[in-house]
Amino acid sequence: MTNTSFPEKERLRFRKLLEVAHSTSYDGEREAALDAAARLAGSYGMTLHEAAGMQDPRENKKTKSRPKRQPGFRSDFGAARSESVGSWWAQNARGEQHLEKDSVAADKKRREAALEDAIQRGLDTDEIAAAERKKNAPKRVYQRSKRMSSWRSRPEFVRVLLKETRMSAKEIAAVAGVTVYDVFREKLLMRSSATAD
Repeated sequence: MTNTSFPEKERLRFRKLLEVAHSTSYDGEREAALDAAARLAGSYGMTLHEAAGMQDPRENKKTKSRPKRQPGFRSDFGAARSESVGSWWAQNARGEQHLEKDSVAADKKRREAALEDAIQRGLDTDEIAAAERKKNAPKRVYQRSKRMSSWRSRPEFVRVLLKETRMSAKEIAAVAGVTVYDVFREKLLMRSSATAD
């Protein structure tokens, strides 16, 4: 049997199990995903490798033979060719930089493609709608409601504290958020207004 005998739903489940096994960094999770994938493939009479559409690596080992390396191969330090002595490492470093740049460029393309795909599927419609509502909402000016609480100016608040409490000038200044000098000024103004009456 080939993997075409999988129903679409089971093929998708099998693929997700293999993706989990490939992407996880936990050994237990990897083994559990591979065991589940093997059980799923076994239920359709296939091995894990057959279901994935790959050749069994045990069969591959029998037919595979390693080619002998030519003298002058980079890892064969003792037999390097005279023209490449001292230069192969620089070429290798440049090659690795190009590979890294290509990898970054490929990652950027994949990200942009995934973002475009998500936008086409409408996954960001809520965010776009919220941004539109916020942009089109009328600007609100916060005004304290008289019904909520009575709001007093600081000098008036200092006067009330002076009249109705036995707090020191330093404590009143800390509570009202003013300096001690402002407290004494209000106290003197209260005295002068009392003598004027």
